[in-house]
Amino acid sequence: MKRPKLKKASKRMTCHKRYKIQKKVREHKRKLRKEAKKRGHKKPKKDLGIPNAAPFKEEVLREAEQRKQRREELKQKQKLDRQKELEKKRKQEKNKKDACEIKPGEKKSSKKQKTKSNQQVAKNSKKSFCQELKKVIEASDIVLEVLDARDPLGCRCPQVEQLIIQTDGKKKLLLLLNKIDLVPKENLEKWLIYLNKEFPTVAFKSAIQLKDKTVREKKHTKRHNAYTELTRGSLCFGSECLLKLLQEHSTTKEKAIQVGVVGFPNVGKSSIINSLKEMRACNVGPDRGLTKYMQIVHIDKNIKMLDSPCIIAAPSNSALVLALRSTTDYDGENLVNSIDAILKHCSKQQIMLHYNMPDYRNTLEFLTLLARKRGMLKKGGLADTESAAKLFLSDWTGARVSYHSQPPAAWNLPPHLSEQTVVAAQQEFKVHDLEEDNRSTIKASKYPSPASSIVFQSSGFTVGITDDGELPEEVLEPDNIEENENEDEDFMEGEDEGGERESDTEDIEEGSDKIMTGKTTAEELETKNANLGELSTGKQVDIDKLTADQDDAYDFNTDYI
Repeated sequence: MKRPKLKKASKRMTCHKRYKIQKKVREHKRKLRKEAKKRGHKKPKKDLGIPNAAPFKEEVLREAEQRKQRREELKQKQKLDRQKELEKKRKQEKNKKDACEIKPGEKKSSKKQKTKSNQQVAKNSKKSFCQELKKVIEASDIVLEVLDARDPLGCRCPQVEQLIIQTDGKKKLLLLLNKIDLVPKENLEKWLIYLNKEFPTVAFKSAIQLKDKTVREKKHTKRHNAYTELTRGSLCFGSECLLKLLQEHSTTKEKAIQVGVVGFPNVGKSSIINSLKEMRACNVGPDRGLTKYMQIVHIDKNIKMLDSPCIIAAPSNSALVLALRSTTDYDGENLVNSIDAILKHCSKQQIMLHYNMPDYRNTLEFLTLLARKRGMLKKGGLADTESAAKLFLSDWTGARVSYHSQPPAAWNLPPHLSEQTVVAAQQEFKVHDLEEDNRSTIKASKYPSPASSIVFQSSGFTVGITDDGELPEEVLEPDNIEENENEDEDFMEGEDEGGERESDTEDIEEGSDKIMTGKTTAEELETKNANLGELSTGKQVDIDKLTADQDDAYDFNTDYI
């Protein structure tokens, strides 16, 4: 028996119903337009863009793209800061709850748990960095000391070199000049001639864009080939020369070799290993001291690369060295001092041209101008000098700013080296072949013009810490754990570390605003910095007296522009 065909409901409607719906829709739209008119919302004008006839169209578009990238970076940074603050708050609330729940009989056990947690935190401290660095040097047959081509002398550590030389020829030392694309070609050639007199030196440029371990290789389509042509600047140069040296050494020794990579923070240790492996095997980032443990990466059957934590700069170094080579991130007044040290070692005109800003009288004024130019403002339109200072430091430690230092006019053997060690190091490798390979890498890479690169005055060798006993007492004292616990309890009750920092930065910002209006002199700024130092140490200063002195210093007869 056939099933009867079911009739589908018709979509047709009466004209009366259709007209009624249309009328209701028109009335609704009219109502919305009226409300928008009352609020003052108007249609956004269409962006016509830049006409083709306009001069410097490409430069304007490039600047607009750069601004957009900066905004995105700032947003990401702010997002991370917010997340960190939320985590801090959660931890504080959790600790408060735990403190309430603990009974009087359980106090001893809680203290033991706290000491264990403090010991776990100490694993990421400077002490663990020294221990891991020693492990890498002991395990390796060849040690690669990575130097930033912008300041090679400042990246050299005599203590580490001495530690390697003391092994009586068991371990070989190689110097590697990284970031060669950020210095002029002539300057790079001079540095290679200078450094080759002491140890064999390899010119190198790390790859920027690398695939992750989990990412599979894509098929080479036309679109992919065009993309690779555009990103030619992200290619690696000098890897063939380095691998050739290491393979020759392994064949002479007739065994697999381990190569330790050491250096100060942000010189590009992990990125060198990634570019040799041709994938992202090690963690890479702009943060200082990102690598915390020894990591073994197999390049081939005969070569193993050992990634190490950064060398710790001794606190006895100059302010310039600590600003560029230290693992700690500074805040408040220390940030301003570190940037002041960098600016003093550079040409003022070149800094003004690079950052495209007017003349400035001191560091605070420079930071306020930079903050306002980059749109780093706080509530009330105040310039955020602290974030501007952090951005400036990240530019100089990262690969954004092109600056170069000149090698010394006359070569002298450093005091930590002897003629025998230098001769032995050069005999171990084929120096003539290395020089030819370096010339080929120099020809292949691109370089900035000497006019666009900032001239930088190097402060010489950086003193590093290789032994735990040389570290400051603050890092090594385990007896202070109980005292720190009491401080943490006070901190949980309401004494926040961020409050002190905010007060310091507010004082600095007030000083920067006065500079913009012309109400302060260099002498007043020095006195103010001294007073800020006293406040940070805990000494009481009469604030009314300070303000009275500043008001009297203003001269009404002179015109300030």
